[in-house]
Amino acid sequence: MTPEVREKICTGLAAGESLRSICLEEDMPAISTVMLAVVQDRDGFSEQYMQAREAGGFSHADRIIDTVDRVATGEFDPQSARAMLDGLKWAAERMAPKRHSQRQELNHTSSDGSMSPKGKELKDFYDE
Repeated sequence: MTPEVREKICTGLAAGESLRSICLEEDMPAISTVMLAVVQDRDGFSEQYMQAREAGGFSHADRIIDTVDRVATGEFDPQSARAMLDGLKWAAERMAPKRHSQRQELNHTSSDGSMSPKGKELKDFYDE
């Protein structure tokens, strides 16, 4: 894969296109070739690919806003839009989980150590 092909793949992914549709274009490699390049990190492609996928998550989030606007104007049927929104939310959450996931990660530690457990270590508590 040439640098131009890698850039075209990443640009398409960042715009929210699927890898399948990108690879169907003329002069583009097969999906398996792209995925091997990602897994083998050929020429640093793995990081570029992951960044493009994350950007694609933001693209899907933008499409959610556009879809909601179209429902409000009556352009889209609410039931049809619901299916579209569910798919877009799923894609956005998977592609950019730190930004779009509904999961919340709670950190129960304090930076100054004032909330650290006293006495027995937590692992000792569970070993009893």
